[in-house]
Amino acid sequence: MLSMPLILVAADSAPTAYMDNGQVKGILVDIVTEAFKRAGYTVNIQLKPWARCLNEVQNGTVDGIFSVFKLPERDAYLTYTDSPIISQVESFFVRADSTITFDGDLTKFEDVEIGVIRNTSYGSSIDEMINNKIWKQVTKTNNIDSLVAMLVGERFDLVPSYHHVFLHAAKRLGVSDKIKELTPIVYELPSYLAFSNKRDYSAIVVDFDKALAQMKSDGTFDAIYDKYL
Repeated sequence: MLSMPLILVAADSAPTAYMDNGQVKGILVDIVTEAFKRAGYTVNIQLKPWARCLNEVQNGTVDGIFSVFKLPERDAYLTYTDSPIISQVESFFVRADSTITFDGDLTKFEDVEIGVIRNTSYGSSIDEMINNKIWKQVTKTNNIDSLVAMLVGERFDLVPSYHHVFLHAAKRLGVSDKIKELTPIVYELPSYLAFSNKRDYSAIVVDFDKALAQMKSDGTFDAIYDKYL
């Protein structure tokens, strides 16, 4: 017998899941909570360091985790929902008046002044550009707020970032009209809610997927995204 509420863990990362005046908020917090509410379940969402989240769901001390990429090494201890709760989109951002374009060739940015966040992975292809110094002019900042501010302040001309993270920060800083996102995107990876394999959550997974599909069809899913971005 599964106890209620379901205990779910997530990393503290705005705008998907973060603390605001003592309350857990965020795009994925709202989506997961609403889907489970529609499915008839209550949830207790706890924010913890990512390594601890993975350890606790692997050990079965918590019920589930979000959001996770599907990786072969996780199949032994996780059961995923069928439908992703978010697609992690990596894009390039520039100032609104910039003439820089992107055609999919990362090497063309070798002489562009680029800003990144220190100790952050941007995926293997971009990491290679940075680590092998193919991009010759890279400035490292400490967080997303300084990255946005320095781009707008013309300290550098191009920034790789996760779509929702960058847009949320720009909105919060009041500079959404001063930046633009380049196309095409660099890549897109679906990310899921998943449950521990220590218990049988198959019925809950089915219920969650049904509720999530309903939210996507009735506009609730997009409305939650729009609220934060």
